[in-house]
Amino acid sequence: MNHIAAKIRWALRAAVATVGAAAMFTFTAGPASANWGGCAGQTCLEVEGSGLYVARLTVTPAPGSQFYGHFRLSGPGISGQSAVQHWHKGSRYGVAVGHGVNNHTKICAEGFENDSSGAVKRAIGKTCVDVHM
Repeated sequence: MNHIAAKIRWALRAAVATVGAAAMFTFTAGPASANWGGCAGQTCLEVEGSGLYVARLTVTPAPGSQFYGHFRLSGPGISGQSAVQHWHKGSRYGVAVGHGVNNHTKICAEGFENDSSGAVKRAIGKTCVDVHM
């Protein structure tokens, strides 16, 4: 009788452990966002990827804005600056990243208006994205 009771206890423990592991996986490994983005001032940033994998960063002028200037990208292991040019609807500055990042990595894009000599006149918007699961 003790042998049967031991087998039943073992089977119950195994079942409880399996159900617990399945529940933990279900609640902690939900689907991650595929893309993130946002705008601030005249600067918009789109982060393309899946989960913590960042495929590409794209900076554009905000809808309806146009200016002469440049954009800067920043984040852990990410640094880039566009050419100084006239920015308008349809203009894009993109950087291929192609690797995973840590959870809650902050990636920012900042826009600057330049004068005719190329010197920075003023900041025109900074937007950041928190890449997370």
